[in-house]
Amino acid sequence: MKRIFCCTLVMSFFLMTLIAQPKSISYSASWESLKSHQIPEWFRDAKFGIYFHWGIYSYMGMGEWYSHYMYNEGHAVHKHHKEVYGEDFQYHQFIPYFTASEFVAEDWAKLFKASGARFAGPVAEHCDNFSNWNSEVNPYNSMKMGPRRDIVGELSKAIKKEGLKFITSFHHSWEWGWYPTWSGRVDTTAVGFEKFYGERTLPETFDYFRQGVRESGYFTGDILPRYAPSESFVSLWKQKIYEVIDNYQPDFLWFDSRLFLIPEKDRQAMIAYYYNKESEWKKKVGMSYKNKDLPEGIAILDLERGRMNEKVEFPWLTDDSWAWNAWSWKHKMRLKNSDIVIDELVDIVSKNGCLLLNITPTCDGRIPEEMRSGLLEIGQWLKVNGEAVYNTRPFITYGEGITKLKKNVFGGVQGDGVDYTAQDFRFTTNGDKLYITQLGMPAAGEKLLLHTFSKNGKVPDIKIKSLKLIGSKENIRWSQTSEGLVIYAPKVLPNTKALVYKAVYE
Repeated sequence: MKRIFCCTLVMSFFLMTLIAQPKSISYSASWESLKSHQIPEWFRDAKFGIYFHWGIYSYMGMGEWYSHYMYNEGHAVHKHHKEVYGEDFQYHQFIPYFTASEFVAEDWAKLFKASGARFAGPVAEHCDNFSNWNSEVNPYNSMKMGPRRDIVGELSKAIKKEGLKFITSFHHSWEWGWYPTWSGRVDTTAVGFEKFYGERTLPETFDYFRQGVRESGYFTGDILPRYAPSESFVSLWKQKIYEVIDNYQPDFLWFDSRLFLIPEKDRQAMIAYYYNKESEWKKKVGMSYKNKDLPEGIAILDLERGRMNEKVEFPWLTDDSWAWNAWSWKHKMRLKNSDIVIDELVDIVSKNGCLLLNITPTCDGRIPEEMRSGLLEIGQWLKVNGEAVYNTRPFITYGEGITKLKKNVFGGVQGDGVDYTAQDFRFTTNGDKLYITQLGMPAAGEKLLLHTFSKNGKVPDIKIKSLKLIGSKENIRWSQTSEGLVIYAPKVLPNTKALVYKAVYE
């Protein structure tokens, strides 16, 4: 009898285990199949991530497009390069100066954790054909030259150890025609670097794809065969991504624009390869794209330096930089402060988005002090007010206020030169909790009126049951009338970044 009972117990446990296992889904290389992939909940909950443009170009301090512009006669970078290094000095000769000598992956990961970021990772490869990982498919990589370190590998271990999701970004679709190998200015005969600068393309190839919105690469036309990337280029493009996927198991793949340049069947194959790793790894993964490089519903739409002007029903992403005028380290950078970044994050989250914030390390691996201290300030604010950000979902309307954002060249709107006022509010929810974040600082005891909750407002049926100010011990005076929700600002501000009023509603 005891044996029968034990066998029954074991069988019951086995069946329960099977039921508890996540359903294994296999994706085929078709848009129809790939559309069934679900955006991971961890991404929707995380809200805030960090990445960084860091590579050979960080040494020159004139931007991540240096390797392209240095060969472009008439461009300011070409003039600078000629005067400082000489016209015969080639891009690959800068590789030894990308040393990463001060880089400590564990220190960076701890900083990201302290900043309140929930996902982080490096630019795996920008547009210069230099891979920041120990690559077997590309000899031009950070393990074999330059730093002689597996940057992606070190960061993968350190970031995951801190409990954050690990991401990698890829920009290498831009490499087709990036170097003007036809011009005579690029030395394609340098020993050991014969293939570094890529295949010879027609002179007009690179600019052929620059139709639409400046550097975003927005392009929706048919690609003429003479400008299309070669099979070998496309094959290597995929191999690099597969290598990073297999060796480092990233939770998220971020793609720059010009993904459209890759043939449809190859994009489909790459995405299916990555999405099918979910079953093998037993974790959910995500991917982003720009413009119209993928059909809607295949991955997460990313707006470069931009954000939605209204709340939308689908999750989306903004990639933006701490520097208004730079993605990689520059000698002269116009920097944001933590207040600006917090306001941006709150605005994005209220509209169903997430923020991927770029920072700009130096060539030897130092994070600028202004960014380091700023990230810690963001972390301190999130430590107190994070419940208004993490794990939240948009309210019926994103917020209200008098401040208008500006049109962004890459799509959406952006906040350069925008100063929020005490009349600008953003809303998020979690269950019956409503978070009302005030982006500008009020005067002590100032009367604030939120018209959204008025009789003729957007949510006239929402009734506020209670309200308090997070981080403050003051009893906040408030009332809800036909004119709206009245809140009296505290006598003492709990912080000078953004105030969060936590309400319970029905």
